Amino acid sequence: MKKQFAIMGLGGFGEAVGVELVRLGHEVLGVDSDETKANQLADRLTQVVIADATDEASLKELKLERFDAVLVAIGENIEASILCTMHLESLKAREVWVKAITPTHHKIVEKLGAERIFHPEYEMGLRVAQTMAHPNMLDYLALGDNYFVIEVRPGEVLDDRPFSELKIDPEKIRLLAIKHGNSVTFEPAPDYRLRRNDHLVLLGDEKALREFTSSL
Repeated sequence: MKKQFAIMGLGGFGEAVGVELVRLGHEVLGVDSDETKANQLADRLTQVVIADATDEASLKELKLERFDAVLVAIGENIEASILCTMHLESLKAREVWVKAITPTHHKIVEKLGAERIFHPEYEMGLRVAQTMAHPNMLDYLALGDNYFVIEVRPGEVLDDRPFSELKIDPEKIRLLAIKHGNSVTFEPAPDYRLRRNDHLVLLGDEKALREFTSSL
């Protein structure tokens, strides 16, 4: 279902989110006070407006309450981010998402009523650290309580061999799927023969997954 989103701040992060939302089939309003940035994205977003996101009167004219969610993606200017969040809550925006820079920033916008708060640099730092520590891990999703879903490549040494030879302990790790290009095989049979460039999607606790991937 097509949704409508608004993004306050069209820096690198705001641009990436907006362009991807459009690619996914949604409508996106981009707002930035920098005319150059706005003009650069005029043809990539549904609509772009040059406005000061810290000015409540300007935001009121945009009728932001009609959007499914509004993202405050303002860069390093914490004060501007807080002011924008405060105005969005005052204008009854349905759902406010905020990119936080510091723990204090997080606490303030949380008190103001932001529904979703995230720290992209911190989260990306964790992701990079995980990938550096486990080079054959392509992606991961933390589920909490030290459980993860990870995507790994087993390596060419297992090419044309049944995945049962991986010796996965079913009490510790579950093989959810095998990806090959754009195709996905869910819960493959034990005699499924691995192919070059296959990726394994696994579920388990961190210790068990770390031990397993290090053995590949």
